Amino acid sequence: MARSLCEKSPVGVEKRKLGRRVAACDRTKFAKNYQGLSRRDIRFRDSVVNWKDENVWEKIRSQGCYHKSDEIIVSCGTVTINEAEGCCPKVLVVYNNRIGIYQLPKGRKDIGEGYLEAAIRETTEETGVAVRPLRLRFGSRSTPSRSATATGLTMRNPEDLKTGVTRSLSNEMIGVSEDPDPATGAWRNIHWYAAKPCDSVQRDEACMPIRDDREKFSTHWFSEAEALSKLKLDDEKFMVRVAFQYTRNMSTDDWLDNESVEKKEGVA
Repeated sequence: MARSLCEKSPVGVEKRKLGRRVAACDRTKFAKNYQGLSRRDIRFRDSVVNWKDENVWEKIRSQGCYHKSDEIIVSCGTVTINEAEGCCPKVLVVYNNRIGIYQLPKGRKDIGEGYLEAAIRETTEETGVAVRPLRLRFGSRSTPSRSATATGLTMRNPEDLKTGVTRSLSNEMIGVSEDPDPATGAWRNIHWYAAKPCDSVQRDEACMPIRDDREKFSTHWFSEAEALSKLKLDDEKFMVRVAFQYTRNMSTDDWLDNESVEKKEGVA
């Protein structure tokens, strides 16, 4: 087939060369959209996995892990950001005077409680600041909701079939961290969510029903840089960086969409 004048031009030739280079790269690994925030070597889906290859199963066995329910601690927490859409956002941090460190608010999930609900409850109880979920635009491997699929709403945010990732405005968890619990030896699994204050950013101890929390924690609002300099744990620093990066990726339309949703829900 004859090429157009545009395709014959030096610019067209360079575009085709670039396209071939990008395609070659795409077949192996994702572009690094979040420099320094990647913890795994993620590739595009491999549709030709040889399930008869024993090396595939050996990798699953060697890298996988499994525990009984009483050997793990399921914990949930938030990166709560005030005025996330503004020029001077602040993140909510507590100081634990029992062990002398700054940390993000988090705690164990109650039996029968949802992960997001636990994160919101624990944050409010430990800080005295009532919070609610903050929708941000980012990629998730959760599948698009069945209701959205049925009504065709996923056309706006379709799943990328090559990666299995759906990028959309959501309240999905922004990340997970895992570490051993020094007190019990159990494996701690922490699910992190983005949140925002409901109204006041001041500590209200009426929101803190547990006396030990009122005595143990003091409440602070820090800039991203201040929080990163004060937090003790690397996983919490990482989650702060992730949440702030997601806020920076939000467009004006995204923030307006959030306002519209909150008005419909009677929140704003």
